[in-house]
Amino acid sequence: HAQLFSSIPSFICVINREHHVIEANELYRREFDINNKSFCYEICKRRSKQCLDCIVDRTFIDGESLSSEETLVTRDGRRINVVVHTQPILGENGTITSVMEVFTDVTEVKRLQRQLALIGRAVAGMAHRVKNILMGLEGGIFVVNDALERDDREAVAQGWEMVERNVELVSGIVKDLLYCSKDREPDFQPDVCPHTIASEVYELFKKRVENEEIEIRLDLSDERHCGTFDPEGLHNMLCNLVANAIDACRFDPFAHKPAHYVTIRCSENGDGSTTLEVEDNGAGIPEELNNKVFQDFFSSKGTEGTGIGLLVVQKVAEEHGGKVTFTSTPGEGTTFT
Repeated sequence: HAQLFSSIPSFICVINREHHVIEANELYRREFDINNKSFCYEICKRRSKQCLDCIVDRTFIDGESLSSEETLVTRDGRRINVVVHTQPILGENGTITSVMEVFTDVTEVKRLQRQLALIGRAVAGMAHRVKNILMGLEGGIFVVNDALERDDREAVAQGWEMVERNVELVSGIVKDLLYCSKDREPDFQPDVCPHTIASEVYELFKKRVENEEIEIRLDLSDERHCGTFDPEGLHNMLCNLVANAIDACRFDPFAHKPAHYVTIRCSENGDGSTTLEVEDNGAGIPEELNNKVFQDFFSSKGTEGTGIGLLVVQKVAEEHGGKVTFTSTPGEGTTFT
């Protein structure tokens, strides 16, 4: 029995009425510090007070085996999702002397459930976004057909511009989806100059906003440098950040600014690393949304955004051994680094 108790691949502990852990199996002792803590809720949950609606207390009262889903915190700070079952332990006179808790780790299951839920949300969001784009395409086609019947070349050009713009939007969604797929491996190449990629993105978006009151700026360090990069990945990352920055300027509700700008920066840090920045003076990110920017499929554009772009940004940075951070002030702007 002792060997079985010790070797079962679940966390097991025995708790008395005072909530002291009086026995634990090897896995529980390895993951949780039972030597320097007094109570079970301190040991495996980092709580200072007893849990609300404690199933151990309920088992002591009615002798029933109960279960619940809970989150444990290991000695090194990791959070583990578990399903816990209680079992009363009886003394010689038939009274309950202690309660055994058996925790089954379901962290991976929860992660997969969350991913499936996120995929469902993303698909629903993209379907709505694509539906809006298709409406734009239909509108452009109608304008073109009507203009052709009237032989109005100016109207044909306007309608065709609507078609091209919406095809470009669909293309962007598809490219981001493909990039986020795990099948794609980064195409790392030697002697790639990030200045060149930043300049290409600058020229691309400079043309796109020629008729808007948004200035695209390019700020490159004096020293050009080369390294091993995935050029397509860097290009996609910068394109997503610049597109988001332009939208932040387009939909800026603050009217006090004389002009809007988006700045692309690239510099070498002297330690072999490269810093890329995209700064705008647009609407900024509300403070209550700051902690959601790199979670789920975050977008502040409602049905006009899918949130995939920032996933691409984060994926590219991590593939290069880097990270993404941002600073933002509502009403003043945002900088992604």
